[in-house]
Amino acid sequence: MGLSVGTEAADRTSGAPGEKSIRQGIHILTGVLLVVVAFAAVKSDALQLLITLALCAAFSGIYILGSRFRDTMSGGKNQLWLLALTLLWVLLIPIQPTAIYLVFPLYFLYLQVLDDIRGVIAVIGATAVSVFSQWPDLTAGAILGPTVAALVSIGIDYAFKTLWKVSAEREELIAELLETRSQLADTERAAGIAAERQRIAHEIHDTLAQGLSSIQMLLYVAEQELKKTGIGDDEAETILKRIDQARTTAADNLGEARAMIAALQPAALSRTSLEGALHRVANGIVGTEVTIAVEGDERQLPMRTEASLLRIAQGAMGNVAKHADADRCHVTLTYDEDEVRLDVVDDGCGFDPAAIGERPRGLGHIGLDAMRQRAAEQHGTLTVESAPGQGTAVSIAIPVEDDTHGPERRATALTQVEDPGAHPEETGR
Repeated sequence: MGLSVGTEAADRTSGAPGEKSIRQGIHILTGVLLVVVAFAAVKSDALQLLITLALCAAFSGIYILGSRFRDTMSGGKNQLWLLALTLLWVLLIPIQPTAIYLVFPLYFLYLQVLDDIRGVIAVIGATAVSVFSQWPDLTAGAILGPTVAALVSIGIDYAFKTLWKVSAEREELIAELLETRSQLADTERAAGIAAERQRIAHEIHDTLAQGLSSIQMLLYVAEQELKKTGIGDDEAETILKRIDQARTTAADNLGEARAMIAALQPAALSRTSLEGALHRVANGIVGTEVTIAVEGDERQLPMRTEASLLRIAQGAMGNVAKHADADRCHVTLTYDEDEVRLDVVDDGCGFDPAAIGERPRGLGHIGLDAMRQRAAEQHGTLTVESAPGQGTAVSIAIPVEDDTHGPERRATALTQVEDPGAHPEETGR
C-alpha cells in the first residue's frame, strides 16, 4: 500500500491549477543550482572538478528521467528516484559545499512525491543534513537558512494542495448542479406533459363520455316508455331495433372514450404508482437491504406531490448507497389526514448535520439542499437527524389539504366508466 502513495499523489495533482507551473519552477531552480555548483567547482583542482561535474551530470540525468516518467511510475520507483537524488546530493556536499543549496528543489520533491507525513519527515532529515554538513563551522545563518527554507517549502506546498482541494470540490459542485438542473428540467417537462394529458382526459370524461352515458340512459327510458304505450309487437319491432342499434353504437363509442381516458391518464397517478416506484428505486440500491412500508389510508396524491416525494426518496436512498455504508435502510410512506410523510432511516456511519451546515452552501451537500428545495416547493419541510456512528434519519412532511385529492379521485373515476353492457339505470347514476 505504501509503495503506491507516489502514484496516487500524482493522480490527485495531475492537471490541477498551477501544478504544471510549479513543476516548471522546480525544473528551472534545479538547473540553475546545478550550473552554479559546476561553476563554483572551476576554482578547484582538476580531480575535484571532474568528480563535481560527473556527480552534477548524474544528478541532472536522473532528475530529468524521473521527472519525465514521474506520473506513470509506481510509488516504489518514485521513492527510489528520490533516494538516488538524495544520495548524489549528499556526495556532492563535501566535494563542493555550494551543492547544499540543491536541498531547496529536493524539499518540494519530497512533499509532492511523498504525499503524507513521510514527506515532512524527509524535509526534516534533509534540513538536518544541510545543517550538520557545515560542522564545525556552524553559525546562526547556517542553521536558520535551511530551517526557514524548509518551513517556507512546507507552507507553499500546503497552500497549493489546499487550493487544489477547493478547486476539485468546486468542480464536483458544478457537476452536481448541472445534474440537478437537468433532473429538475426533466421533472418539470414530464409534469407539464402529464398535466396536459390529465386535462384532456378530464375534458373527454366531462363531455364525450358523459354525453354518451346520457344517450344510453335516454334510449333505455325511450324503450321502456315505448313498451308502455301498448303498441303492437309488429309495429314496435322496427322502432326497438333502431333503439337497440343506437344503444350499441353509443356503448361502443363509450368504450372507445374509456380507452382514450385510460391511455391519457398519467401512469404516475395510478393508485399504486408511488409505492411501486419506491420499490423500483429500492431494487436499484446495491449493498444495502432496503424495505418499503406504507402506513395509513393510501390515497391518490397530486401529481407534483408524488413526483417530489419520489425524487426526494431517490436522493435519500442514493445518499445511503453512496455515503452511509449501511447494512439496512427502512423507507416508510405515511398517509395522514392533512399531510403525507416520507421517512428514510439507515444504520450507516452517520455524520454531523451541524458540521455539514457550516460548510459553504453546496460544497459536499448539494443532495440535501436539493431535497430541501423540492420539499419547500410543495410547502413541506425536511428534517435530518444523524450523528457519527449512529445512522441517519431523513424525514419529509408535505401538507395535503382535504380536498386536494378530490380531482385525483375524479381522475381515477375516469377509468371506472361503466361497461358498454351495463344496465342503463346504473349508467345514469
